[in-house]
Amino acid sequence: MVILWARGHNGLPGHKWFILTTLAMLWWLVSIGMELSGQTEHCKVTWAKLAWPAIVMVPTAWAFFLYEYALAKTVGRATMILGTVFHPLFILLVAFTNPVHGLLYGPETRLVDTGNTSFVLYDHGPIFFVAISFLYTIILASCVISLRAVRAANPAVKGFFKRILFVTAIPIAFSIAYNIFGFMVFGVDPTPLSFAFSISLVAWIIIDNRWVDMNAIARDLLYYNSREMIFVLDVNGTLMETNQSAKDLMRDQGAAKDTLSDIAGLGRVFDTLISQQELPDTLEVENGGRHFVPRVYRISLGKGQRLLGWAVSFVDVTIQKIAAERAITSERMQAQFMSTVSHELRTPLTVINGSLQLLSRNRANTSAEQADRLIELATKSATTLAKLVNDLLETQRLESPDFQLKFDACDLEEIVSDAVDGMETFQPEKNIKILYKKQVGDVQVWADADRLRQVIVNVLSNAMKFSHANAYVDVNLYADAGMAYVVVKDTGAGIPPGSEETVFGRFTQVDATDTKKVYGSGLGMHISKQLMLRHGGSIHYVSELGMGSTFTILIPVHHMASS
Repeated sequence: MVILWARGHNGLPGHKWFILTTLAMLWWLVSIGMELSGQTEHCKVTWAKLAWPAIVMVPTAWAFFLYEYALAKTVGRATMILGTVFHPLFILLVAFTNPVHGLLYGPETRLVDTGNTSFVLYDHGPIFFVAISFLYTIILASCVISLRAVRAANPAVKGFFKRILFVTAIPIAFSIAYNIFGFMVFGVDPTPLSFAFSISLVAWIIIDNRWVDMNAIARDLLYYNSREMIFVLDVNGTLMETNQSAKDLMRDQGAAKDTLSDIAGLGRVFDTLISQQELPDTLEVENGGRHFVPRVYRISLGKGQRLLGWAVSFVDVTIQKIAAERAITSERMQAQFMSTVSHELRTPLTVINGSLQLLSRNRANTSAEQADRLIELATKSATTLAKLVNDLLETQRLESPDFQLKFDACDLEEIVSDAVDGMETFQPEKNIKILYKKQVGDVQVWADADRLRQVIVNVLSNAMKFSHANAYVDVNLYADAGMAYVVVKDTGAGIPPGSEETVFGRFTQVDATDTKKVYGSGLGMHISKQLMLRHGGSIHYVSELGMGSTFTILIPVHHMASS
């Protein structure tokens, strides 16, 4: 049966050696049986001689089986021929030529009749002890292979290899007992019987525990190697077993078997399960900054049988949660984008459309002053639209991996001066003055001059848009400790505390109401921050409601020119 079963599992490493071991074992047992049933010394000795090829083959084939199964290696062709062909034939030849040389069994070999049974008392010659020493070496090698397998085995199969090591050592004990202390069973060497017992035990272990069943091994590997934490509890909540991931968590957090309830986040899962014998479907817990969803599997002997306990696994959903939050954020930003763009487009488009309709429908009744005013409104609104579109395109370019800045040595004072001069005519109706103070001479920086000017213009335009009429905006340039500072200070409405993400976010404005007085894409400061990061600098602000805001642009100094 064992041979048929092994043939049906030809995917098992070393299965042919397992079959050969079993066949050799059968040969050995048949020979021993025939020796026991023989009546004459000649008959008994003949069968003892016929057993020798099997005696050599059994430990050899068993060692080959362990080598391929336990170590996942292949027996070399030369070794295979030497162990399964040459050695058995050689010992058989030596056995049947023994009457000539007498080196296997000596002249003192005799039949002993006890009345109830008879057996041969062998006079072992030198070749016998050489052969036995050779077989001990092979069996010892099998033990070494088994020990290596135990040390290297995955937890899922370590128990199997411990059993293999144990049953491999059994024949050694019986053989030593026979050859040194003369211990016999039914008047014969007990070694073959111990081998038969060992092989039968291994076969039973294999079949009963399904250790060579790939499906069973895969299930155990999933348990032991799973990144999910798995706890096995009895019905009283006593921890019975854990996989490696759960052991690592308990070790890192100093949790003992009887203190599961104290594990951060996970403890309430065990408490709920023990008290209610089930968990809510939507339960999610957090431990060490990671999020887990518990899954509970009832343990019983079958449907309708008494509950024995639970297997509780904790699925790490941190990545999924982050992805979900990003998706929600992306969806919210998209909705915000659509709302912002549509809102910001509607006002200038309404002005442009209204102005052009008035001009086209009432051209004859429209004075030159009114026409100029309508054209001015349409032009300003068109400029606003162009700024919005440019900001959208700029944001898209910044997010592209192909976006590149054109760095060169630049005079920061010249860049700031150009930006200030360009903003002098911004919102002339508010009559806001820009006061530019330079505390150093030329300040050299390594930058993209156009992009750095864009940042300063964005900050200046913000300061002027949120300042009251007839106010002042102070601009200060200085250098300190290898950094250049451009400071823009206004006396406007100020920014509420904790608004950094809104100020530097995409499509966001501090005042997002429909009654706001200042319109824009909500992209200017976001673009500015991204550009400063690419320059190796930064931009930040301090503000107080009702008192104004101060924005500071920092960029490393490339070369400090003498003034």
